[in-house]
Amino acid sequence: MKLCNHSLSAAKSLTGLLMLCCLAASAQAAAILTLTGKAADAKYEADGEVRLSLIDWSDNGQQEAVEAAYRQYLEDGDQDALLTVIEGQDSRGYLFTAAATGYRIKYAWKEQSDGGQRLHFIVTPGLKTRNPYLWNTPNNDSPDFSFVQVQMNEETGVAKSSLEGEIGFNTDGRLQLESFQRVPAFATVQDSTPYYLK
Repeated sequence: MKLCNHSLSAAKSLTGLLMLCCLAASAQAAAILTLTGKAADAKYEADGEVRLSLIDWSDNGQQEAVEAAYRQYLEDGDQDALLTVIEGQDSRGYLFTAAATGYRIKYAWKEQSDGGQRLHFIVTPGLKTRNPYLWNTPNNDSPDFSFVQVQMNEETGVAKSSLEGEIGFNTDGRLQLESFQRVPAFATVQDSTPYYLK
């Protein structure tokens, strides 16, 4: 009987430990930023939903690795080498459209601007490649990644991408979209992050 009681007590302790581990893991994976909105180019309104969930921003070392790889790509055109570096980064979150699976965020940084916050992301694979039939203008080039930049003004924003614009560098050497104001919108979004995570 003592052995049974001891086993029961050990099982309860193990169950409690497992629950704590699960709670810790889920807390670590909680999104620190959630943007929801509508894509501009979806064929049908019901398929236009977009959601971006960010777990964390890239640290300086991760940003610099991707930026150095992109500079090298501009010099030698070796897209495989660039993609190896991008895919080697930890996923920082996901961008979801109506396609069955999401796009992984591999590069993420933000800056404050006069008009609000600018958010910058690289997603893999390229946007619109998961289900090209969802879009009025499908992505026929099938690039391995896309760059997405979001200009937030308080709780609302507009997302634009390298599908319609060129990737360049800001004065600090960070990746950004060139001529952001002239690039057509990919989606309009709003900040749906729960207030207790802001």
